[in-house]
Amino acid sequence: MQTKILHIIIPIIAALSILAASCGSHSDIPVPDPQISAYWWKTSWNPDSTEVDFINQFKIKKIYLRFFDVAPDGNSNVPKPKATIQFQQPIIQGIKIIPTIFITESCMALNIDKLPKMLAYRVLQMCETNDIKGVDEIQIDCDWKQSSQEKYFQFLDDIRKILKDKNIRLSATIRFHQLRMTPPPVDYGVLMAYNTGNISHPPTCNPVLSFRHAEPYLKLLKDYDLPLCAAYPNFSYQLLYNDNQLRAILYNEDIADNTKYRRISDYEYESTTSRLIVNTPEPGSSLTQIKYGDKLLIYKAEYDEISTTKQTIDHLRPSMKAQSIIYDINSRNINNLTKEQYEKILHH
Repeated sequence: MQTKILHIIIPIIAALSILAASCGSHSDIPVPDPQISAYWWKTSWNPDSTEVDFINQFKIKKIYLRFFDVAPDGNSNVPKPKATIQFQQPIIQGIKIIPTIFITESCMALNIDKLPKMLAYRVLQMCETNDIKGVDEIQIDCDWKQSSQEKYFQFLDDIRKILKDKNIRLSATIRFHQLRMTPPPVDYGVLMAYNTGNISHPPTCNPVLSFRHAEPYLKLLKDYDLPLCAAYPNFSYQLLYNDNQLRAILYNEDIADNTKYRRISDYEYESTTSRLIVNTPEPGSSLTQIKYGDKLLIYKAEYDEISTTKQTIDHLRPSMKAQSIIYDINSRNINNLTKEQYEKILHH
């Protein structure tokens, strides 16, 4: 009798163990509602013809749209919204919008008890005001560290509860170094497959994306217990250095102007004049001083690095093939990759 019971119980235990294991891992689960996607990170929604053509040509159906940043207020040291996006055009029909909020990690050292409710309702009010319909997800972007993890995760827990009552998902960005840490309490994450180099000093390899620097982190993907997709770069850097120290990120310098720059190599230029320039990613009045002898290093997204990284990610975690994202839609960056390269990134 005892033998018969064991014959019945052992298979049941084995089946339950397999079920528990499968339920406990999200590595094979794709992100919800996978679509061909891109980020929009400018402070105004006013796509020009190049950007509209990009959206149409590659059939972008989902845009992660930066709504505003949150940073400590200079006077009160209270976390407050900054650089809120201005909607100068209606949202393109057929595009799903994911409101995205960038929160500086320094906010986690402040009192953020009221922040979840304030952010949730501010985003929803902006959607209503600007006729953005069908929002079923909000994304939080924060470069949290081990020291701020507990407070950041409590913040995510709180905002997720508020959104759940409204049938809205919560997602979060994941940087490479965060793959070593506990996954955040969100519905899924976007692995930001870029910014692999420290730019405070002249980098030794491409800081936009270097597979060699990303590879040690990619090995952690199999065991990372959160549904994931990945965002791949198309942007470039103009990095200004003086005495090997980063002085500024430039946005609109004409490196082909030989009255201002002397070419040293394929990616390195030297300033031959001293001058004050207007320097903002978008029209504005921010000024930057360039001095004679300053070094300007030019880096852009390289398809070979992107392709190797994407192939490795897709091999290690096939569920991530379901959705790829381009960072970002910006006419200044779009021509850094070819049509064929975009097709391979976005359409697997």
